[in-house]
Amino acid sequence: MGLAFAYPILAITIQWLCGHAIDFGGQEVIAASPPQARIFTAVWLGSSLFFYLFAGASKSRWRWTLVILATWILLLGLIFADRFAVPENVAVAGLVAVAFASAVASAVAVAVATAEKRSSRQMAWRLLYCGVLVALLIVAIKMPDDFGAGQRSRVVFVMLTFCLLPLVNAVFDFASVGLTRYLLRLGLEQKRAAWRAVLDGLGGIAIFFALGCTLIAFVTFVVPADGVPLVDLTQLFADMRRAPGDYIWLMVTLFSTLLPTLLHLSVAVLTLGLQYPAGVRNFVAGLLERGEHSGQAALLSGICICAMITIALWCPIWIFTFVVTHDHGAIVNAVLWGFEAFAWAIGGI
Repeated sequence: MGLAFAYPILAITIQWLCGHAIDFGGQEVIAASPPQARIFTAVWLGSSLFFYLFAGASKSRWRWTLVILATWILLLGLIFADRFAVPENVAVAGLVAVAFASAVASAVAVAVATAEKRSSRQMAWRLLYCGVLVALLIVAIKMPDDFGAGQRSRVVFVMLTFCLLPLVNAVFDFASVGLTRYLLRLGLEQKRAAWRAVLDGLGGIAIFFALGCTLIAFVTFVVPADGVPLVDLTQLFADMRRAPGDYIWLMVTLFSTLLPTLLHLSVAVLTLGLQYPAGVRNFVAGLLERGEHSGQAALLSGICICAMITIALWCPIWIFTFVVTHDHGAIVNAVLWGFEAFAWAIGGI
C-alpha cells in the first residue's frame, strides 16, 4: 500500500527531472523547468533521501544525527528553491515524497529488526488507510467548485493522484502479487514453472486492464455536484496520443501492477535456462562438480550462473520494452483504443 502511494509521486518526480511537463486533462499542471532547477532538485531531494534511508537502516548511535542532517537539508532546500527557479508545487511534492519514503523505510527497518508478525492490528491500520483515502475522495467530490478552470484541474489532479490512484492501485497490486505468489508456489511444487509463468502473464494483463477500466468507470459515474466530470476522457485520450511523453507518469503508475508478473517471468526464464538446452545444462553442471577441486572450474561456473541470472532478469524487461516501442507504439495505441472503447460503452465519452 505504501508503494501504491509512492508510484505516482516517484513517476511524476522522475518525469519532471527528465525535462518533461506534467499535463492532466488538457491543462499543464507542472511546467517543464530549466536544467539548473532540475539538477538542484535532484541533488537536494536525493541527498536528503540518502541520509534518511541510511539512518533508517543503521543501528549506530549516530543515526539520529543523520536524521537531523537530512531534515536540515530539506529545510535549506525549501529556502533556496526559488533562487534556482524550482516551481513551488514541485518543491512541495518532493518534500512530501522524501518524507513519505523515509517514513516507509523506517517502518520497514523496524519491522525487520523486530521480526514483526502479521496481526489484526496491522489489518486495522490498512483499513484505516483505505478509509482515510475514501473519506478524502468523498469530501473533495462533495465540495462546491469555487475554482477557476486551471485551478480546478490542479485540484482534480491532486485528488486523483494522491487519493484515487493509490487506493485502486493498492487493491490491484495486492491481486497481482497474490496471483504471482500462488502460481510461483504451484510451479515450484509441480515442477512446471514455465507454464505457470505464462498463466501469470495472462493474469497480469487481465489485472492491468481491470485497473484501467475501474479508473475509467470511477471518473465516468462519480460526478461532482456542479455536474462537470472530474476528467474529460475524450480530451485525455487525445492528449495521450498527441503527446504521450507528458503522460509517462500515468503509464508507469498503471504498469506497476505488472512488476510481480515480470519478476515471475524472470524466474521462468532462469528455470528454462537451467534446463534447456541440455548441452549448456550439462556443461554448467560439470563445472559445478569440478569446482570443488579446480579453482578455474569454480570461477567459470560462477560466471555462467551469474550470466544466466542476469539474462533472466533482463529478458522480460527487453520483451516489455519491445512491446511498448514496437512499430512506433502500435501496441500501446491498441491498449488506448481498448480503454477508449470501454469508456464509450459505459457512456464516458
